[in-house]
Amino acid sequence: MTDAYSDNAYRADRIPTLPPGGHAKMDRAFQRLPWGHYQSPVVPSTLKAQLAYARSFTNKQDCEDGFPWSESVFIIGKGFLNWLQGTLHMLYLCAWFGLYLALLPFFVGVIGTFTHNPSMEGVVILLETTLYMYLPIILCFLIGKYGRLLLVQHNEKRLRSNPTGLYRREGLVRVKRKSDVFEAPFIEFDAYRMHTPSGRGGHYYNLMLQHRYSNTQLWMKGLVTDSMNPKDINAYWSMIQQFMDVSGPLPDVPIFEPFRHRDPVSQAADRKSGRDAFFWRNMTNDQWRAEHEDDYQQRMQDADFSKHDCQACILDARIQGRGLPLPDQPRGTILA
Repeated sequence: MTDAYSDNAYRADRIPTLPPGGHAKMDRAFQRLPWGHYQSPVVPSTLKAQLAYARSFTNKQDCEDGFPWSESVFIIGKGFLNWLQGTLHMLYLCAWFGLYLALLPFFVGVIGTFTHNPSMEGVVILLETTLYMYLPIILCFLIGKYGRLLLVQHNEKRLRSNPTGLYRREGLVRVKRKSDVFEAPFIEFDAYRMHTPSGRGGHYYNLMLQHRYSNTQLWMKGLVTDSMNPKDINAYWSMIQQFMDVSGPLPDVPIFEPFRHRDPVSQAADRKSGRDAFFWRNMTNDQWRAEHEDDYQQRMQDADFSKHDCQACILDARIQGRGLPLPDQPRGTILA
């Protein structure tokens, strides 16, 4: 099972000693979030988008694309092709919804034909009208579904040219820069809850990973856009840590559900617990709102992240100059 993961993959229970480093100015300006003590990996404000993404993977063949998120990679990509992929996915969802909406006028037409013009000519007129009504929707459906899959294949081919993201099996963070790709272990990054004025007397919050030993940064805007609730960012950071921690299963959130069977630790945990492989994918938006949203919102509200912030950071305890003494630190001499 462990052969699937690199020796350098992040394991919360096996953190090596790390050299001193950090960014004092950022520590003064923003809140550095602690590692460990996972809480509330579900961010309710993102669930509708997550459910839409998860439901696009209905079988194992669909799961083979796994872009931009899967059991091994969490891409923080920008650019035209990623935007186009998201647009095609929304086109597919809208067309799928449109097909159901168009059933109503079709049934009305059937009733009208057999009531007012029950003849072969009436049936032909009905079929022609239905064809003109359904053909654009069907074309949008096919373009959205299969165009996205083709684009996914193209994106995977160009993944190394823009690989910015988190890599669970390797324990790495990659950041595409202007002329090169920066790569460093996940444990070399500090997480900051950044804030900017909202213009309405409050703040927008987001998560940023800052490399401890350089100026390289990674804004984690791949899933959570600017939020006015700081707890969303704490929960997002908790989810990211669980995603990277190969000593435990993937976080139980919709975007990773289609790929849990491909992650050995998650597969073993799900087999033991009897988890429904389609728990999230079988959930409609109406079910989420009616049966689960209030509960998860309450869990988020009850999560005591202030206490969490005060708990010992499991990573600081392994960093020289934070939880460990500095190497070759000069010591005073006690004089008689």
